[in-house]
Amino acid sequence: MIVFGGGLWYAICVEVLSMDERLKQAETVVFDVGNVLLRFEPEKVMALLPETCREALLRALFGPSGLWSGFDLGRESNEAVAEAVALETGLPEAKEYTLHLLRRFPETLSPLPLYGQLGALRDAGKRLLGLTNYPEPSFTLTCARFPDLVSKLDGVIVSSREKLVKPSPEIFRLLIRRFHLTPEKTLFIDDSPQNTAAAARMGFQVWHYTESSDP
Repeated sequence: MIVFGGGLWYAICVEVLSMDERLKQAETVVFDVGNVLLRFEPEKVMALLPETCREALLRALFGPSGLWSGFDLGRESNEAVAEAVALETGLPEAKEYTLHLLRRFPETLSPLPLYGQLGALRDAGKRLLGLTNYPEPSFTLTCARFPDLVSKLDGVIVSSREKLVKPSPEIFRLLIRRFHLTPEKTLFIDDSPQNTAAAARMGFQVWHYTESSDP
């Protein structure tokens, strides 16, 4: 890295830290949940819907209408989302199928390696937090299935509870304020490059997580 100083160029050798080292050096580690602690597999979610209307239902949920975004923001209940899907698709049975998917999708999740490391990180003296875009009551159902989200994390900010979503700066400000964080001493781990970029702008150390980047 080259920096200016007193009108002269100085070459500074910067050691690139491995993720193991970043985890060791951080005072606090903040985890996303989906595809960081728990694997979200779309094909398993799709299997919860009948093939005959699967494409239409998924397009209504995740397409341009923004139904899922509103769900993550806590603006809509399961019932309201299911009714909106039925209205958008024109399929009377869509409401029942959508409610089935919303109730059951936490069952399709599976733990990723970092979920298994939460206990060791706590034992090493790390403060562990969560920051996730997640609807309710799905998050509560997920915690019941994966109890370390409650027992091993010192706190979690859930988008639907706060009416804020990543990558908005407001949710990171809330994270800093609520848990009295020093961003420079905090490692934020997320699978979305937009979210890690937003966190980096707030001063956090960041790790754009993929399964191949496990420590």
